Amino acid sequence: MATTLVLALLPHGGCSRNEETAGAPKAPAVSLSTPLSDPAKARDLPPPQTAAPAVTPRFVDVAKSLGIDFTYYNDEVPDRFYIPEIQGGGVAWIDFDLDGHLDLYLVNGCRLVDSDPDQTEFANQLFRNLGDGHFVNVTSLASSSDNRFGHGVSVGDFDADGFPDIYIANYGENGLLRNNGDGTFAHVGDRAGVADPLWGTSTLWVDIDADGLLDLYVANYTDWDPTRHELCLYDKAFGYCGPRDYNALPDRVFLNQGNGTFVEAAKRLGLSAPKGKALGVIALDLDNDLKAEIYVANDMCGNFLFTQSRPPMSQLVESNERMYVDLASVAGCAVSERGLEEASMGIACGDFDGNGFNDIFLTHFHQQKGTLYQNQGAGLQFLDASRRTKIARHTYDTLGFGTIALDYDRDGVLDLFMTNGHVLGSKHEISWMRPQLLRNDGDGDFADISAHCGPYFQKRLMGRAAAGGDFDNDGDLDLAISHLRDPIALLENRTETQRSFVGLELTTANRIPPVGGRVVVQQAGSTQMLPMMAGGSYLASSDRRLLFGLDDAPAELTVIVYWPSGRVDRLVNLQRNRYWLLCEGRPAIESSTP
Repeated sequence: MATTLVLALLPHGGCSRNEETAGAPKAPAVSLSTPLSDPAKARDLPPPQTAAPAVTPRFVDVAKSLGIDFTYYNDEVPDRFYIPEIQGGGVAWIDFDLDGHLDLYLVNGCRLVDSDPDQTEFANQLFRNLGDGHFVNVTSLASSSDNRFGHGVSVGDFDADGFPDIYIANYGENGLLRNNGDGTFAHVGDRAGVADPLWGTSTLWVDIDADGLLDLYVANYTDWDPTRHELCLYDKAFGYCGPRDYNALPDRVFLNQGNGTFVEAAKRLGLSAPKGKALGVIALDLDNDLKAEIYVANDMCGNFLFTQSRPPMSQLVESNERMYVDLASVAGCAVSERGLEEASMGIACGDFDGNGFNDIFLTHFHQQKGTLYQNQGAGLQFLDASRRTKIARHTYDTLGFGTIALDYDRDGVLDLFMTNGHVLGSKHEISWMRPQLLRNDGDGDFADISAHCGPYFQKRLMGRAAAGGDFDNDGDLDLAISHLRDPIALLENRTETQRSFVGLELTTANRIPPVGGRVVVQQAGSTQMLPMMAGGSYLASSDRRLLFGLDDAPAELTVIVYWPSGRVDRLVNLQRNRYWLLCEGRPAIESSTP
């Protein structure tokens, strides 16, 4: 095995090192990391104190008490530092048996070298929600395992039979689990033509070519392999190097043929771009034309914004006849406001400033910042507002991965959760970091209220994937979070607020999720908007249902649904504190009550 030893200076970029470290070894000028003889000591430091919010957030880790006991196996070998070990495993919410209760699918790793394809010791796990406050492991009964070194996961009903299927992105061949509708799954990746052998990370299901069939976008990372491995020295201890010295892998786009097979078509559609080391991907409408853009978060490369729109600024990029074009550079959401290629990992989208257009939030590397691209609402134009909104201040000393937009206090504005953890390796104190909850005050500022969220937020962890889902159907978003070295966390949202909610599940007659549409809720002069989207966060698949926080004032509640077809449905006075199933052009159906 060929191994290169690199002495690292300041570590820049997610899972990466500074460009200056390439070539001749150099002694470190500044130390950002303290090696530990006992890494557990890193968890004992007190958290920063901040002013208490008006509504105290309360999140309780109930995973073990509810029967979910799982720790991602990353095959970490002392002093080896293979990059896949540090990326983490995905989590997905899926109601696989259609009983109205969200189940949990957890991606696992395996042996990185000389792995046995028939091993079952480290397989992915499926936990069924019994609906009575408990989960049970049904992996064997459901034949839902995947035995490869797993990272990302997404949920979508690709054959439109009403039962959600599962796609798993691996280091190595990817997997597709078709839901048989009887509580079991069939492994059909090879037969379907989607067993991509590249290093996959995040993935999503969306109708990319508007033919009424669910297609697949697979984000890929680098061409790292054990024969081209490097080591980096940070201060006095070795750690993981990053993607700088490896080539980018092209993302894949698999078009659904309607017969159980797929055809790869990224280049033909204009969804193939050079120099993208992708870790996150999301699909949603960013210019309110009811056509979903696809936004890709790249690690130490410019991000991608693929769109079917052709606003005036599209003339600044190479014109072509393909369906999609990448406008990230001219739209202002490829790099930071200083022109730096940042280490983008997780993505959370929503209308954070209330102007009626969806914004983009990205988690980034330690001592860079999380980045909020505010949508200016005119022809796909974005502004890096990270510093003005105080997000940069709160995220400068963290390294973020999974992130979720949620309205924790039901005040009608979206807050931000992120799970954090460094990538140097477990010998470094800085590897363990606390998760964060940033409260949006509705006027453009975010405050870090993590210290008030409960015991889980006091822990230092190596957080990775995060998926939001209301597993108990009580109208607030719970969080499933994966870690390295620590078990999965299931944060039940027990925040007490005097406000109510309305929950919406949206579908079309052909059972395709209406990604690209949006829902507007009006009440007593206030207006909220949430997008219908797919993907997001990091390696994760969240609950597709939309949750709106409401005042308890007895004002008329109006729900306006803008479907991708162009149809607009208007519903008046849906009963609060209920979930409603909305099918395009049909009356609302109550689907669940807390």
